[in-house]
Amino acid sequence: MKRSIIKLSAILGLSISLFGCKKEFVDESKPYNVLNPEIFPETMAQVDYFLNSPYANIHSVELFGFMGLGRFFYNIDHTGDVAWLGTSEWNELQVLHVNSGNSYAGAQWRGLYRGVQQARTFIDQIVPNFKQKKGNSLSASDTLALRYKLGEAYYLRAWHYYFLMNLYAQEVVVKNNGDNTNPGVILFTSDIKIGDRTDEMRPRSTVKQCWDYVIADLQKAMGQLTDPATGAKKTWAGADKGRIDYYAAEALLGRVLMYEERWSEARDAFLDIVNNSGKSLMKFQDYYNMWNGNPQYASNEINNTEALHQVTIVRSGDNAMAGPSTASAVSLLITPFYDNGAPGGATPGYGNMFMHDRNLGRFGFPQQYYPVMKGLGTPGRTVETSYIDSCQHMKTLKRYATDPDPRLWVSAYQPWVDSVMNNTAKVAILPYGAGTETEYQMNAKQSSDVIKHGWSLRKFNLYDMQASQNPRMHGADFYFTRLAEVYLQLAECYWKLSGSNTDANALDYINRVHRRAWEGSNQPGVDYNAVASGSKITKAQLNPNAADPSFQDQLALNSLYYETWAETFGEAKWWFNVRRWGLGKNEAKVYEKSRAGAITWNTDDQYALPIYQPEIDRNANCVQNKGY
Repeated sequence: MKRSIIKLSAILGLSISLFGCKKEFVDESKPYNVLNPEIFPETMAQVDYFLNSPYANIHSVELFGFMGLGRFFYNIDHTGDVAWLGTSEWNELQVLHVNSGNSYAGAQWRGLYRGVQQARTFIDQIVPNFKQKKGNSLSASDTLALRYKLGEAYYLRAWHYYFLMNLYAQEVVVKNNGDNTNPGVILFTSDIKIGDRTDEMRPRSTVKQCWDYVIADLQKAMGQLTDPATGAKKTWAGADKGRIDYYAAEALLGRVLMYEERWSEARDAFLDIVNNSGKSLMKFQDYYNMWNGNPQYASNEINNTEALHQVTIVRSGDNAMAGPSTASAVSLLITPFYDNGAPGGATPGYGNMFMHDRNLGRFGFPQQYYPVMKGLGTPGRTVETSYIDSCQHMKTLKRYATDPDPRLWVSAYQPWVDSVMNNTAKVAILPYGAGTETEYQMNAKQSSDVIKHGWSLRKFNLYDMQASQNPRMHGADFYFTRLAEVYLQLAECYWKLSGSNTDANALDYINRVHRRAWEGSNQPGVDYNAVASGSKITKAQLNPNAADPSFQDQLALNSLYYETWAETFGEAKWWFNVRRWGLGKNEAKVYEKSRAGAITWNTDDQYALPIYQPEIDRNANCVQNKGY
């Protein structure tokens, strides 16, 4: 069973009658109706209500409940291209030129800081108040339970700051664990008086100060998630399996240590997870099936052996766009088009975004490989069976020398080849567009602003999608950390420590991930023999930019970069790697253009999003990022 999630509306709407309190729930003599510690909390159940808040915030409307993927990350990292061009804020993100008033970028700032506030409230007020209230009457079991809950809260605060830093800090790397005095983000430390507007107007801390703060939180989390009597590292089972445990905190710690180039410390953290967490890579078929709300992986976490931090999304009758919900609406913007017998097909959601065409070439699919259409413009139109057969062979035979990376079909639905449910029947996926504007449908080369291949994004679209189903109530879990990522980060540590492109340990962990994609294949050439090379070593197309044929994609030359991109495609993580590895110019060259316009990289200031203008307006001490 999954851990039950309490709706934010329930948390915020706690009534006096619920607790049987005779006193007022809030102290109105204090600013902003501060909780009265003489009254609240009185039970462990009440403590849990407040720990549920930062958990639930991860899939709030601004983050992974709706806006975080299709309206935000899929634009800045070019997982997708935009079919809908009517929103300027969306288009700005797609071409990497964002203004400080962009509400889609600002939503991340707002949603992430709400999570910081919720975790801080739990750490600084709820737990201390409860301990003080109970005093010596607190049982040993409750004392240990509070310890674990506090560890979870420290992790959740660090998680929200991790995203804030990667999106808004002027820079993110602290070279050789020295110093970086560029502005990071605002740290709402325990000394800030909540409700005192003057005291809340803090300046941005430095990049180094911010990462050190996040590292300290994660170290505290690991300490709290350790039994002081036995030294046992806390893991969860049964109904609690979705909660943050010791190894989830250690995985994020290792990841953050890499930003300060503390390679040996990060390596040791990752090795502890590999050797002691009990996690293992699942078979490729399980990896293929775990993204789409399949009950085997979503309603029951026991069968997912590689997830370290799995964000629980429960399919429900709630409208996840309308406010607090246990569900998610992330698929609403990226729902596939399917064959309903009419040209262009239909989609059960908005259908605003499809897979950017350049991603096909990166996965090794021949971008100029179009089907020959039959019956174009009629309800019975389809493609020649020879095309279907050849693509099915690419997908299933997995011939390393000739076929695309199998993770392409984990990440995307191929028109005419893949299918989804329409009521009770399986029907073909169609090219994106809801009309005859793709080269697939026209069977002829079209102008540059027309959708080309139009593959649908697959991750987080439901496996049992029906035309009548409301994607505002979707329930596919989000995996923030998986063992495959730990392997790749461990490989990077070995690579950096040795300085060798043929480091055996680095290649071992990269190849563990690579072999899983090819189902442990023994075909010649599957294993990489270099981390980075002066010649093409991955499936990524070497020269994707037609306007500059001399340009070479770094992902074609670096197995670590490519495997990280391919393995985590569509999981809202790639932009963080783009920043840390300095690949912004490379990515702009690879993707070149979208339907929203040309993608240009003029300055490295584009790595940092602008601080949201309402924050600048209300906080005189908060400086704006360069270039805005």
